Parts: sequence; structure tokens; C-alpha cells
Amino acid sequence: LIKMAVAIRLILVATAFQLSLAVVKLPSIFSDNMVLESREGYDIRPFFFGTADPGEQVSVLIRGRTYTTTTAADGEFDIQLDTCDGGNVGIVVIKGENNSITLKNVACGQVIVCSGQSNMVLPLSYVYNGTEEIAAANLPQIRILSVPLLASSTPQTDINATWRVASPDTVPNFSAVCWMTARHIREMYWGDLPMGLIQTAWGGTRVEAWATPEVNTKCEPNPPSDPKPQENPSALYNGMIAPLTKFAIRGALWFQGEHNVGTLTSTDTYACLFGGMINSWRDAWRGIGDFPFIFVQLAPYFTPGNVSVIRLAQRACLPKIGLDTTGMAVALDLGDPSSPKGSVHSRHKEEVARRLALQWMHVAYAKQYKENLTNIEHPSEGSNATLVFSGPEPVKAVATSSTQVTIDFEYSDGLVASPTLNCSECCSTKDMFRVLPTDGSGWTNASYTVQGTSVVLTIPSAVTAVRYNDNNYPNCALLNSAGIATGTFELKVETMLATRQLRQPWSNSSKQTPYLGYNSWNALHCNVDERKLRDTADLMVQLGLAKAGYEYVNSDDCWMVERSQNGTINVDPVRFPGGMTPLIDYIHSQGLKFGIYTAQREFTCQRRPGSFQHEAIDVETYCDWGVDFIKLDGCDGQGWPTSNESWIKFRSAIDNCYQRTGRMMQLDVESCGDPTGCGAWIGQLANAWRTTGDIQANFNSVLSNLDKNNIMAPLAGPNKGPSGGPNWNDADMLQVGNRGLTLTEQKSHFSLWALIASPLLIGTDLADLDNETLAILNNAEVLAVSQDTLGKQGVRVSKSNTSGTECWAKPLQDGSVAGIVLNRGQDSQTGSCTWEDLGFDAAQTLHLRDVWNHTDIGELTGAITTRLDSHDVLMFVAKQT
Repeated sequence: LIKMAVAIRLILVATAFQLSLAVVKLPSIFSDNMVLESREGYDIRPFFFGTADPGEQVSVLIRGRTYTTTTAADGEFDIQLDTCDGGNVGIVVIKGENNSITLKNVACGQVIVCSGQSNMVLPLSYVYNGTEEIAAANLPQIRILSVPLLASSTPQTDINATWRVASPDTVPNFSAVCWMTARHIREMYWGDLPMGLIQTAWGGTRVEAWATPEVNTKCEPNPPSDPKPQENPSALYNGMIAPLTKFAIRGALWFQGEHNVGTLTSTDTYACLFGGMINSWRDAWRGIGDFPFIFVQLAPYFTPGNVSVIRLAQRACLPKIGLDTTGMAVALDLGDPSSPKGSVHSRHKEEVARRLALQWMHVAYAKQYKENLTNIEHPSEGSNATLVFSGPEPVKAVATSSTQVTIDFEYSDGLVASPTLNCSECCSTKDMFRVLPTDGSGWTNASYTVQGTSVVLTIPSAVTAVRYNDNNYPNCALLNSAGIATGTFELKVETMLATRQLRQPWSNSSKQTPYLGYNSWNALHCNVDERKLRDTADLMVQLGLAKAGYEYVNSDDCWMVERSQNGTINVDPVRFPGGMTPLIDYIHSQGLKFGIYTAQREFTCQRRPGSFQHEAIDVETYCDWGVDFIKLDGCDGQGWPTSNESWIKFRSAIDNCYQRTGRMMQLDVESCGDPTGCGAWIGQLANAWRTTGDIQANFNSVLSNLDKNNIMAPLAGPNKGPSGGPNWNDADMLQVGNRGLTLTEQKSHFSLWALIASPLLIGTDLADLDNETLAILNNAEVLAVSQDTLGKQGVRVSKSNTSGTECWAKPLQDGSVAGIVLNRGQDSQTGSCTWEDLGFDAAQTLHLRDVWNHTDIGELTGAITTRLDSHDVLMFVAKQT
């Protein structure tokens, strides 16, 4: 399965009519030298969006290919491209009927937003090593864009800025942290592929200004008594973030919090604002999922306020249930009291940037602790460094006696207490830790010793909590052998370890109709995570989809990371901080089922661990988690000589799960398109199988998958599969709701998939559904055709060689027949289905019902004939009178 698709979005803003027709117009962010977001790997799919005159034809010419669409009644249009592999594109032309725009020196690569306040603003010309960085900045594959400072009371749609090619002339005033982080990412992994850096930051600003109005309402911060325009709640979100949210990005870097020290005295309030801001930005950047968000825990500086309030709040925004895919770079040991701009503006940005880049490896690329880093383009040219992305991180604090508390750390090889930069009283034995006694006497200093990968505190009496470096300018910090510090933390002290309760298997019933549900890939790609899947489950209930019959919430690729020593697969701790079991339990509590993705070969399509030689232990793990559905891909690396060896092993393990727990998991495999080859035996191993390549959000791809699926029709039906279960030909996920298909094409796509008894897995972001798309997915009469208990797959029964129209038919349980007249062509055509096409006698009178208009067509004889626009269908049910 080829995947790795990404939605890259250009928004074309229509000008008002004056004396002439409307023209295509680009906002400033779409300029010469721009970078279009493109994730590494497979099936990269950028989108061009815009508005022009209603009904106007608009085209995009890129890399020698032209993509054309027609604007809707409101003037909006969507165009999906096939590929935008990382590298130089050159010229892109966007052409309407009244004008065209040429963009030069365009590239596809990785786009990073860099935001926050003054420590993100500080330019290369100010920081240590800045002179050398500027001199070495002749890097034309990096493009930079600086968003102008703008505080606004309402969300803006454009910025007054354009992209520039990086050079010693253009970078001196650009963000040092943003630039240096990007440079480290290039050296560690990204190589010479293009990168786009967007600086949207303003010194001396509060987090409230960057948060959406909804977040500020929820968190109730105390507003400043006499605010500057840039301090007003949501003013900078409106002016400097909202204009970017329809431009696809890979992720964000953040350095802020200093201006909230003293103004926010509650850790909970800042954590609410900051965590809410992260999720609200992700929600605003619809269509790309929960992108990586990596921030800096504040560096040491001198101030009357309590910096630890903000540092602890920042730690509270590391991955957890409801807020995932975040990372924190610690700057606790990088103080600069002699900085000309004050101690708050440390010039030690090189090490901050290195630590941000290391976190980027882990959070954005899912590289794990001590994994070797290799260049994405040329593995032999990579850094080959062993990844240590974090300083020592506290795992737990346990009272091991009445006088001692032991704190255990991970990522802690070579754990040592080391003086911070420019410390004054460096590393006294009571400098780093404080404890909270149960007697109410308040926080008290505690002496410590480092023992291996743990720290042992000497305590005066029973204590309930421990804090590390909660002062403004720490003099000592814990470091590991990679030279990365531990950030400020607070832990509750445990007296015993909690025991994990075993969960009961979820009761399961297997339907004999094509399964309905949701799959994460087309909407989220590798940005799938716990929060989005929980939200999807909620939305399936709230939007009436669960009631309509959609029951599966399936996580596609990128949920997994490396295996444990015993071979057990591990969940990505950044994207699924709560683990799989609580997530699946939550989805089950909504009355829904959960599906999971793996691949039969050594690697998945996104180079995560596949199931080769781990089939039994993977299925056992899924069974214990409570998984109801397995999507078994093909993909990369070593594998068994024939596909059925993997499928046989999975079937055996699934049967063992059923014998052990009573859980029957559905198995959908990749792939089988030969009814006399693999089709002769696949039905006894799998419940469904892909018959086609990956579907794209264009109608040619829909038609291609439709045609390939048609030859497999005899294999489909109930009670044909393993243990008497069903068999279905899977024509791939739905593209309904995704950019690239018109509303008419979405309706036709859904109609055809229902008629051919393909599984119906929604592949769009449910949070972004409009009413028209929701009405398509919830159409009860179309779903009734899909879920008809006869279980026959609809097939093409006739086609016109001149008009490009076809008739498709599907027998139903009650003796009626569902039919579709399809116009495959680009122009309006007349098409028909005859009674012979539908399996009836030509002389019969049939009663026909239009399942989209929900009206009776009436009683007809001989044939149904209709005029259809391009790519439209008439879907009906015909009954004998």
C-alpha cells in the first residue's frame, strides 16, 4: 500500500467585482520562493484551494501536469495534485478564465512555524555563534518568511509578507532559535531537502494573546489592567496565526512564558491556556491532524515573579490524555546573567536549538531513544548519531523508608549533578530539591545523592511531594551523558506501586454486511493520535453516524514504535500517552469498535515496525487490548515468500484469540485482485481484502478503483468467510468530504461504494464536515442498499460506448434491485438502465424510487432514462408492482 499523503493547501482569495469579472488572487504567503509542505515517503498529495468567479474553470500547472476544476456556486474550488515529492518544483501557474499567476522557485519540503515572544524573536545577529551562522547561511533550499506584527480584534486572512531564499543577506534579523533548530534538523536527518521557516512571534507578549477566544473564555485569565494592543486576549492569534491556518505545515516550535511570570500566579491557569492554545491551533489547521508542537521550558533569569509557576505549567503540557504529540526542550541550565538585553534574554540559543531539534526527531519523526539517525534522502550520509532526545526524566518518587525518598529517572545514562552556566552557588547538597512534609510546615530543602539512574533524598519526616529546581535561577541541574538537563518538575510521593487491573474482553457480535466506520489515514496520515481518535468517536455519536450504522474507529499507520526485547510492539508514547487500552475502552464505552493497522512485511509504509515474524505476539497483544478489527497491509522490507503465509499466521492467531477470549476480530488484508488466483483461497483467511491501489481524492481514481473491484464480485457475500463470517471486496476508504472531489462526485462515489458492497470507511476529518457531506454519509436509503442482508455485490451490467454512461445493478433481499445510472464523462449526457440490465422482463412495470431525493419516480416500463451532469449518478431502487 502506497501512502504518505499530505494535504498541502493554497488558498486563493477572490477580489470583489468592480467593472470587470472576478480574477484569481493569491494571498501574500503564496509567493515566489515558497515551500509547500511535503512529508517524506509515499503518496504526497498537496492541494490548491481558492475562489474565483462562480462556475469559472481554474487550473494548476505544476511539474508539467495540469489539474483542472470548476468553482462552485460560492466561487470556491479545490484541486488535488498527485505528487509533490520533496525537492524543487520550479514554476507553478494558477490560471483562471480572466487571469493567471506564476509562482517561481517553488519547492516541496517541510514547513515549520516558529512562534512565541522575545526569545523566539531574538535574531541571529544577537546570539552566541550568530556571526558564524550568518556567514554559513548560503542555503538556497531553506526559505524564510517573517510575519509582520499585527494585533487584531478579528481573525485576519492575509499577511503582508513574502518568502525569501536564505542567504547571509536575508537571515541576520531572522529568529536564531528557529534558524538554528532547522539547521540541526537538516544535519541530523532532513539533509538538503527544502525547508520553509515561518517566524510569527512578538516580544513581550502573553499566552492569552496567542490563544483563541474559546480558550480564553474557558481558562479565565486575569487581563492586564492597561493592556497594550498586543496583550489583548486573542489579538495575536487573530492577526498573526489565523492567516496561516489554511497553509499546511509540518509542525510548530514555541518559546514563550516570560511575560506571564508574575501576571499568572496559578500553574493550572497557564497550563489551561497553553494546552488549550496548542489544541485550538491544531483544530484551526484542519486537515493535517495534531501536528508536532515542541516548546522550550524557560531558561534561568532574575525576576521578582515565580518562574517555576510557568515551568511547571509547561511540563503539564507534555503528552497526556487530551493533549498529545508535544515535546519540551529544557533550557534550565543555560542562563546568561550578563546578556546586554537582560538575563531573560540568554544568548545561549545554539544549545536550545539543538535540544529542540532532538525533540523534533522524537515527536515529529517518531525516532526513539538510542535509535540511529540517518539522512532521509541518503542514509549513508546521515549523522548516524544515537538519538538521546531528552534529559533525565522523572518516572516516580517512592518513599523507601521514613527518612528517604528515591526518584527514578529514564533517559538517565551517566546521571550527574552539574553546575549550570554562570551559576553563583554551584551544586550545594541542598540546592536542587525541596519536599512537602505531611505536617503542613511547607516546602523544605532536602539533601540528595545520585545513585546510578536514581536520586535519593534525605527527608525530615513523611512527605507528600517533591520538587526539583523550582527557583528562578538554578545553580545546579541533573544532566545525562548527552549533556541535556532535567527540567523543573513536581512529583507526588508514592508509598507503593499501583497494580494494573485486568480488563474484561469486550462483547463482540459479527455482522454479515459490509462494515461501516472511520479510518484515520486519508484525513490525518501520520498525525493520528489519541486525542483525534477520542474526538472522532465522540463525533460519530454526536453527528448521528453511529446511529446510522458506522461502528468502527480505525487507527491507520504511525501508532507504533520499536518493539520491546520480548518482541511486543510498543505504542508511540508521544501520540498515545495514555496507551491503547484506555483509548479502546473509551471507544467501546461509546458503543463503537476499534480497529488497528499493521503490515505483513518488516516495515509499515511509514517505516514503522511491521508484523513479519511477530504475527502471533502482535495479534495476542491486540486481543488483550480489545481490538475488534485488523487492517493488514503489505509494505516494505523483509517478508514471507508468499502473502498467504502471513495471512495464515494471522488467521491462526485470530482464531486463538477467539478461543481464549470470545473476541472475533475482522481481518482486512492487502491485497487480492485475481478471482482465479488468490481469489480461490483468500476468503477462508480474511474477511475482506483490498482489490485496488490507494484511492485519491479525484474522480479518475474513484473510477479506476471501481473498475478493478468489479471483476472480484463473485467472491463477495455473507457466510463465505472464516468461521462462517462474511467476505467483502474492499475498494479502499471513502474520499467523501475530502478536498479534490466536488459535492456531485462525493455523492456518486458514496453511491457506487454502497452498491458494490465495499466496506464504507469514512476518510475525512469529522470535525470539518459540512452539512452537505454529512447528509451524504447519513443517507439512510443509500446505507440500506449497502447493508442489505442478501449481501450481493453490485456490478456493471451495461455501458454506452458513445456517451460514457453505464448502468450498475445490485439485487436486494426483498426481490427489488438497486440501480445506478453513471455518467463517467466530462460533459452532460443521457444514460439509462433497461429492465433487462436489472434482471427483469422488459414488459414488466416497475416502481422506482430515487434514493437521493427520497421521492418516488413512479411506475415505468422498459427502461429508466435520465440526463446527468458530468460525474453524476441517478441511484434508485426498482420493485415489481
